[in-house]
Amino acid sequence: MSMKVLIAIDDSPYSKHIVDAVMKQHWQPGTCFKLLTVLEMLCASPEEIEEFDADKALAKIYERRWNHAQSLCEREVQKLQESFPEANVEYEIKEGSARKEIINIAVQWNAEKIYVGAHGMDVCPRNLLGSVSTYVAAHAPCSVEIIRPLVRAKEVKEPVSSAHKKH
Repeated sequence: MSMKVLIAIDDSPYSKHIVDAVMKQHWQPGTCFKLLTVLEMLCASPEEIEEFDADKALAKIYERRWNHAQSLCEREVQKLQESFPEANVEYEIKEGSARKEIINIAVQWNAEKIYVGAHGMDVCPRNLLGSVSTYVAAHAPCSVEIIRPLVRAKEVKEPVSSAHKKH
């Protein structure tokens, strides 16, 4: 039976690291990869929407966001297919809460592993309550790998202490 791996991506710079981390692993032929991107709800105040023909503006924004998500997924699918020609690679675009949709798809698809980024920048970060990766790790029905880009640690010049010494 082939392993099912769910890869949650968005258009943040962190997503590149997620797919790269997956590509560095050894996968058995027949592994199933599903790339998932979730379009969060648009955030615009009623005043912002009233300035324009709301229906036309929202339809145009929605179309652009969907097309961008589709291009992102297709590009990443191609990279995975080139790296793992014997794998089954597909993608899905959902709308709603990223953290909830990742869990929903993982359950529906019977994912055995989820890859998600440590950070992501959504179109409307002020609407996000809590970390997507933390929520996914706490609620997933399977193993979760949280990917963060490598950052070189800076050497600490002074000892760190919570107590102050008097001289």
